[in-house]
Amino acid sequence: MASDKDLYGALLLLQVKLDTLDERRLGLATGLAGLAASGLSRAAKYAELLRSYSELQASREVLARSQKLRALGEMAAGVSHDLKNILNPLSLNLQFLRRLVPRDQKQAHESIDDMLSVLERGVQTIERLRTFSRLEPSGNVKVVDLSSLAHEAMEIVRPRTRMNSRIAFRLHEDLLVSVRAKVDPAEAVAAFVNLLVNAIDALEHGGNVRLATGVDDQTAWVRVSDDGPGMSKEIEARVFEPFFTTKGEQGTGLGLAMVYGFVQHHGGTILLETAPGKGATFTLRLPRA
Repeated sequence: MASDKDLYGALLLLQVKLDTLDERRLGLATGLAGLAASGLSRAAKYAELLRSYSELQASREVLARSQKLRALGEMAAGVSHDLKNILNPLSLNLQFLRRLVPRDQKQAHESIDDMLSVLERGVQTIERLRTFSRLEPSGNVKVVDLSSLAHEAMEIVRPRTRMNSRIAFRLHEDLLVSVRAKVDPAEAVAAFVNLLVNAIDALEHGGNVRLATGVDDQTAWVRVSDDGPGMSKEIEARVFEPFFTTKGEQGTGLGLAMVYGFVQHHGGTILLETAPGKGATFTLRLPRA
């Protein structure tokens, strides 16, 4: 059977009597073959159009998300200079305060060091927002151990679980030794922190947050999961959009957008698995070093 010069298969006709087909029957058989080929041709074209439409829709969503990330980067570039002018003197004052505090005041020195560390992360966050406008990784890409960075992120968010003593959070780590990938370490830690913070915030009444790392044939992966309320299909579809948030005034809608930007910059992928009442699991996959 052929239609529009494309071959779709063979049509087998059986007859009871072993006699030759007359002209009428032969014409009927030819017509049936033509109709079958035409139907298969239309079905194939419909399937191709449906596939093309799906690819176009996915491309439009990626383009729209990239445009929002670019707008976010341009906005951040405009305000980052002023923010750094505010944060840099604060850093200098903290360093001056550390010199004034007696050396035997270990707890005070530890608190100052923690504040300096958080301040440094804040400056790095401003720089990461600016890189969104370039849609490429920063110049600080190196081979690192993702498990070590994931553990660092967990330690950063751990104090957040102690803010309300009436809510019980359980943090679990299942980190494979030496998960090597080529990324910007600061961007990676920020991405993991954002995922962990979102998981903790989703557990309004407490629960479990799990952080895991591993490798497969081509990628190194980091997975953050919670046993919270999960997300509806509508929220799942928009969760990586810049400025989209379900936290009301407490949210900025930038956390998961930054995670998405980090993954895109480093040639990786991110997968969200969720359903109402089933919690949420984010899996970041990055090329192995």
